[in-house]
Amino acid sequence: MADVKLETVVKRFGAVETIHGVDLDIKNGEFIVFVGPSGCGKSTLLRLIAGLEEVSEGEIFIDGDCVTDAKASARGIAMVFQSYALYPHMTVYENMSFGLEVAGKSKEFIEARVNEAAEILKLNELLDRKPRQLSGGQRQRVAIGRTIVRQPKVFLFDEPLSNLDAELRVQMRIEISRLHEKLGNTMIYVTHDQVEAMTMADKIVVLRDGAIEQVGTPMALYHTPANKFVAGFIGSPKMNFLPVTIKALGDKTVTLALTDCEEITLAVDTAGLQPGQPLEMGIRPEHLTTGSSGDISLSFPAEVVEELGGTTYVYGTLNGQTLTAELDGDAIVHKGDVEEFSFNKSRVHLFTDDERAVTMLEMSA
Repeated sequence: MADVKLETVVKRFGAVETIHGVDLDIKNGEFIVFVGPSGCGKSTLLRLIAGLEEVSEGEIFIDGDCVTDAKASARGIAMVFQSYALYPHMTVYENMSFGLEVAGKSKEFIEARVNEAAEILKLNELLDRKPRQLSGGQRQRVAIGRTIVRQPKVFLFDEPLSNLDAELRVQMRIEISRLHEKLGNTMIYVTHDQVEAMTMADKIVVLRDGAIEQVGTPMALYHTPANKFVAGFIGSPKMNFLPVTIKALGDKTVTLALTDCEEITLAVDTAGLQPGQPLEMGIRPEHLTTGSSGDISLSFPAEVVEELGGTTYVYGTLNGQTLTAELDGDAIVHKGDVEEFSFNKSRVHLFTDDERAVTMLEMSA
């Protein structure tokens, strides 16, 4: 187990800079998830930590030791790849033991390590099989087992579940979380799937264009996103955004003009805000309810209704903006009807035109 620290890490491929001065502290035993859209640099950052790519500038420390120029094999890490990377001609046992054999470990030592890992991952009855005889989930467990036998300081996962179907993804999320609980090692996990990030991480690192947008616990990012990008990326379905305009500023309050001449007054930090300034108001789909029980109401036609049993999703358009409502499964909404939805002021997020989050305050009684 080990801390991992990145100090002003930069990566360039030729003249193109893809990682822009990243600073990050990962504590011993944390489960950290790098998340962001395709091309944001999350896999590149993981490969820099692993030693599979060279750092252009900055330093990387693992367990207090500078490993910036160290070979991958000398960093005390083990990596699980998206493609499993198993040897097709070897059995499960041979795949898991190969690295230890190369390292010159004794037969007894190898057998003990492999059996221990197989017990943890429930692979005992599969040790004599070849990869082609395994399901996708079983192959991924073998890939993880191959890393466990090495007893690394840090586990690295590069989108390990992207080749699995939806049901197996859920199962493997649970298994990896249990593995972290059992082993207690530092784990760094890359995914483009924010649901994986929310359900597995101690902390999430949200990346965009090679830079960190925000670091925090899943619920901290959900409730207090630093900007519109994080707000829209964290949460499923994604947050709704509506354009609003500041009509008036008070003492730590702002009155906003909504669509259809509606107004809403919110308690905010007014520093830097001006009357007439355009903002974007965010409201999560799960915070919209049918009817007018909330503080503010909006109406839009139900263009698409998805009934999934326990949950119903309603999609519509208001003044050119696509909106989504996530309702209980027993909600009665008819496709084509104009439906009234409402939400409470306490659920609102505000963002400036440069995407910065406006600090929300609690309304006094």
